[in-house]
Amino acid sequence: MDSNVADEVTLNWQPENIPDTDFLYMRVHKNWFQPKQNITGLFKNHGEGMSTDWSYYATPKETKERVIRFGKSPEDFAVIKMLVAEVRAIEEQTVEHTPDIPNRNRAHTDVLGEKDVEARLKFSRIFDVVIKIEDPN
Repeated sequence: MDSNVADEVTLNWQPENIPDTDFLYMRVHKNWFQPKQNITGLFKNHGEGMSTDWSYYATPKETKERVIRFGKSPEDFAVIKMLVAEVRAIEEQTVEHTPDIPNRNRAHTDVLGEKDVEARLKFSRIFDVVIKIEDPN
């Protein structure tokens, strides 16, 4: 596929409905796993929402490696996953597929809603680490 055709395909990505049975992946910097670090603090909005990747269009490894475009080292990041149904069960949180066209990330998904203390605590109870910091993948 030549680059012009690829650009046309990319520009036509539309938001899709995300099933409750799918997962969201999120990068977590190694500093969040330091002793005495309050892990709930990592669950916060950057702009309008908390940035994640939808498992339908991304693997944990792809999510981890997206930091390269920011000049960061993937080795410094873990990847966590959260079940979409459990995210939606947190009061005032919604999951919205928001493809990131400029960065060619079709998996990009925002978790919208205020991340107050109670919401952050609930997020901290529903995630699993799928790539640890020491994992080479």
